[in-house]
Amino acid sequence: MQRSLGVAGLAGGLWLAGSIAAYADDPASHEQDSSTESSVAAPIELGGLSLGVETEDRSSVEQSSSYTDSDGNTTETESVAESSSQSDLGIDVGEISIDPAAMLATESSTSSVEAGDSGSTEGSQLTSGEVEAPVSLGGVTVTGSQQSASTTEESTTTTTDEGSASTSESTSESSATGGALEIGQLDIDPAAALSDDRESETTSTEGGVNDAESSSETSLEASSPITFEGIAATATDERSSEREIGSTVTDSEGTATTSETVSQASSNAVGVEGLDLAVDPMASVWNSTGSAATQARGIEGAESSASESDTAIWAGAPFHLGGITAAGESAQAEARQATSTVSDDEGTVTSTEQSWDATRTSFIGQTGDIAGEPWVWLTDTRSDASASAGDSEGSDSNTAQMVGYAFPFAIGDSGFASEIVDASGTNTADAITDENGTRTNERTTENQSVTRPGFVLDGAAGDPHGLLDTENAQRNRLV
Repeated sequence: MQRSLGVAGLAGGLWLAGSIAAYADDPASHEQDSSTESSVAAPIELGGLSLGVETEDRSSVEQSSSYTDSDGNTTETESVAESSSQSDLGIDVGEISIDPAAMLATESSTSSVEAGDSGSTEGSQLTSGEVEAPVSLGGVTVTGSQQSASTTEESTTTTTDEGSASTSESTSESSATGGALEIGQLDIDPAAALSDDRESETTSTEGGVNDAESSSETSLEASSPITFEGIAATATDERSSEREIGSTVTDSEGTATTSETVSQASSNAVGVEGLDLAVDPMASVWNSTGSAATQARGIEGAESSASESDTAIWAGAPFHLGGITAAGESAQAEARQATSTVSDDEGTVTSTEQSWDATRTSFIGQTGDIAGEPWVWLTDTRSDASASAGDSEGSDSNTAQMVGYAFPFAIGDSGFASEIVDASGTNTADAITDENGTRTNERTTENQSVTRPGFVLDGAAGDPHGLLDTENAQRNRLV
């Protein structure tokens, strides 16, 4: 019985040990996957918008007075004054639309396997995202004007036993300014995309050998095309004034009359249009890294490691800029006229004098279309490796960089022209009428000078570019 129990106990122990060993040698594995996706959008549209305001003011004053002294002399005075002003402002905005959108997706997975003293683990992760936000802005128009006018009149008459004397004076002024600004439609379509991929792996064995590897790759792309339909602006300014003075004296000997008129006028105008723009900036970045390491403890502590990385950047912005045209004119004029007439028993004497001055300056300038395609790129490569076994060591490293750029461009014909004119003149006329007849004398003078500066550029083109390339290698050995 004792022998039987001993055999049974030994068999049971062996069976239990074998079961435990069998369970230990049975491989185990684990896996896990996950993914996430999300997106968002928010389109917005806004119809056109209009704003405006208008103001108007008017005023007038009339006044009269009369005075008679003890001698019977009478003085009468009358005056009238009027003024007015008007202004307006308007703003119109075209339709506005915005359509932002974004998307994000992630995926990840992990797995592990264990068998005794050996095991391995793997993991990966992938992330991608996209975003865009197109914007469209309808044209914007701004208009405004300001007008003002004023007039004054005044007259005085004095009557006595010997006759009468009267004087009169009137002035008038007016001004008008205006402007318009028109901005063309603007479209912008920015967009970007991101991608990131990462992987890792580790392995260990019963012999004491460990391996680890990892890699990652990242890329980014972005662009933002822009179109602009140009701009147009105008501004005007006009001013004028006039002044009249007259006097009349009548007595027993006759009548004397004098009058004078002075008028002034100025006008200024300027306009600008063009600047159509189309540009498509783009950029991309790419980066890749990798690393590996091995450790073997059973071979006198042998170790090795290596890493590498590559980076590339590219950017460009082809564009087209429409030429701009500017034109303007400024003119000023002044005229003066004086007349005197004297009549008595012997006859009539009349004298008239006119004088005027005028200046005018005008210009026009134009730049041709400008087109270019600038771009630049950069690459950077790096690698490192090292190994050791006992007292022996070795390492290698390499780096290389390269930079390039270019900017081809072309400019269309350009030019500028101007004209400056100065002019003046006088006219005098005299007439004498008596019992002998009528005698007249008239004289006219005129002066004018013109200057026309200008230049023309028959376009221009160029292609500046360059390249920079560097490389460095280093090796170290210790035995």
